[in-house]
Amino acid sequence: MGVQIKLGSGTYLIGNKRFQLIFLFSASLFFYAYWSHTHVFLLLFTVVLDFYIGQLLFKCQDDRKRKALLLTSVIANLSVLGFFKYYNFFIGSVNGALSYFGSNTGLPHLDLVLPIGISFYTFQSMSYVIDVYRRSASSHGSLLEFSSYVTLFPHQISGPLVRHNTIVPQLESAKTYIFSNSNFWKGICFFVFGLSKKMLIADRVAEAIDPIIANIPVASNLEAFFAMLGYTVQLYFDFSGYSDMAVGLGLMMNIQFPANFNSPYKSRSITEFWKRWHITLSSWLRDYLYISLGGNRKGTLFTYRNLLLTMAIGGLWHGANWTFVVWGVMHGGALALERLCKDRNIDLIKFSPLKWAFTFLFISVAWVFFRANSLHDASMWLTKVFSWQGSYDTGITLMPIKYRDKFYAICLIGLVSSMWAKNTWEMKFKPSLSMAGIVALLFVICLMYMGEQSPFLYFQF
Repeated sequence: MGVQIKLGSGTYLIGNKRFQLIFLFSASLFFYAYWSHTHVFLLLFTVVLDFYIGQLLFKCQDDRKRKALLLTSVIANLSVLGFFKYYNFFIGSVNGALSYFGSNTGLPHLDLVLPIGISFYTFQSMSYVIDVYRRSASSHGSLLEFSSYVTLFPHQISGPLVRHNTIVPQLESAKTYIFSNSNFWKGICFFVFGLSKKMLIADRVAEAIDPIIANIPVASNLEAFFAMLGYTVQLYFDFSGYSDMAVGLGLMMNIQFPANFNSPYKSRSITEFWKRWHITLSSWLRDYLYISLGGNRKGTLFTYRNLLLTMAIGGLWHGANWTFVVWGVMHGGALALERLCKDRNIDLIKFSPLKWAFTFLFISVAWVFFRANSLHDASMWLTKVFSWQGSYDTGITLMPIKYRDKFYAICLIGLVSSMWAKNTWEMKFKPSLSMAGIVALLFVICLMYMGEQSPFLYFQF
């Protein structure tokens, strides 16, 4: 984390804008290569391919050639993503089907390492090519600026999933490379608040629920419920914490990233939830997948189908497991049902607090599929939550004793703050002695937990 701040602030020590941009691009590559010096070439391949395809698309007037160029980008990008992320998933599914029908032959599994951030930088680079193809954007003339957009280290690994037309103009502007006291202060606040979400809430909840989830077959009903509720809290504070830290690092460099969360657990419908949760991904899926499938232009049934397909593919984007497909289908089905009710002016639940409660319960249940290692584990987990078999087992043996009281308090604080406290984006972060004291205290407390934190959950996607 300290390395990230140093890489960002280092641009101000260089006077020339072009050299500043070269430094930023080099620092981003170093940041990625620090994890894997081999996979950095995949990142560069994506960048160079889509930059030059974008230039050719912008100049080309022949529709057939333009479609061929677009397909070249889409096939190349999705082939790389598909091979590393879905090869073993596909092979496992095929081998399972062959085994079911009595075949002893099977296709080989490969020992593949998923390149970190590949899902994010692939989508970001592809969106540029699609925009140029649609004539909704011009091609960029500078490979350096486009490369810096795709590789920019604050959002490189887990988002936000930014668009080229919001970041490249900032990288082109000379104002970006002039130090700003207000942006730097605001960036520090975002970074520390995000770090606190991760280390003081998400990781502390994980300490309590991970042993339960790992042993769900022997967990009690109450432990299974606590694990479901805890993961709902953990995932939000883990991912929104990362997003806030990325925004903070960007602000320190005078780069404004879009908001990625807007208090999603306040939602009273799944439609509202997807306007508040992972906003940059939901807008990407809408603009580049849902609309490409036809959106709502081909009639009612096709609209519902497109909603279901978009969310199913969005689920699979998160991970190579049928659990993510089920999670996506659940949300897609809910979006289609809400659209149906809206089209027919049907209000299934009129009492607003009940709408919120049902939405929150649905989201929490769906998160079980998001977290479980298999459909069987998810089914067993939910069975323990909702099926009591004559008695409700309230025993708590899997949750370590030293984490129990902390878990109850943190879950309560997390849920209350996520539903009633101000969103990070709503805070003014005006420089003051009291705010500086709060930020410093939070940072010191986070330092006390250094070495005990777990990886960000979205690193695996």
